[in-house]
Amino acid sequence: MSAASLRLQAQIFNLGVQSNLIYRWNFLLRVLVSFVPLLGSVFLWNAVFEGKQAFAGYTFTSMVAYFITLILIDALTAANEDDFQMAEDIRDGRINTLLLKPIDYRLYRFHLYAAARIVHAAFATVPLAIAMIWLGHYYQGLPWLENLPLAFLAVLGAGLIQFLFAFTLAMFAFWILDIGSITFIIYSIEFLLSGHIFPVDAFPQWLQIICLRLPFAYETYFPAAILIGHVHGTSALINGFLWQWAWIGFFYVLSGILWKRGLHEYTAVGG
Repeated sequence: MSAASLRLQAQIFNLGVQSNLIYRWNFLLRVLVSFVPLLGSVFLWNAVFEGKQAFAGYTFTSMVAYFITLILIDALTAANEDDFQMAEDIRDGRINTLLLKPIDYRLYRFHLYAAARIVHAAFATVPLAIAMIWLGHYYQGLPWLENLPLAFLAVLGAGLIQFLFAFTLAMFAFWILDIGSITFIIYSIEFLLSGHIFPVDAFPQWLQIICLRLPFAYETYFPAAILIGHVHGTSALINGFLWQWAWIGFFYVLSGILWKRGLHEYTAVGG
């Protein structure tokens, strides 16, 4: 990669940081609001665990720690409206300017996604630190510190899946005027199967197998489960990372194919 190309990518990333700094209060508000569902989860699981020591291998404190971890992972990786922004670029013809420049559109959008996540994480640091002082006792007795490096790697993989999945969905804007209905259906399925309602290992065995073959569990459940010690054994850990990176590769290839075919359709219609 040439020095000129590296400088260009650095400029794109810096542009993403600067544009996201405009909405810094939105990031802060989003972090604060994201803890509201946690309160509901605490009350719900408190009722479920009433009179019980464990549920599906979780204690009350480890279950709450799991949902706290989900909030943190979402704050670091969620592709908030990136798919709609990319779809608008296509629908409104804004990609025309980029097509005339030596810029890979997918890489361009990835820099913007990464910049947004870094700005979000930066502004979330203080409220999250305060929250962890308040909620940190739920992690007592869990091997979260020793599992942190592997969980961090899984979070990086989750971020790549989130971005590439959003990019893949956005490519349908070449053929469909409004991708909203498609994304609503898919994201509803994703929310259920990614472990946002129940941890995947609390599902029946047959549903666990399905979830662990789909990409959604590797966006949130897998890194959260690693952190709190619910990925048991080296084999399960290796298998999880293999599935996660297999889906990263799949969406990388699929999004590239859809981009090229969609671009051919776009230039053929638009001249």
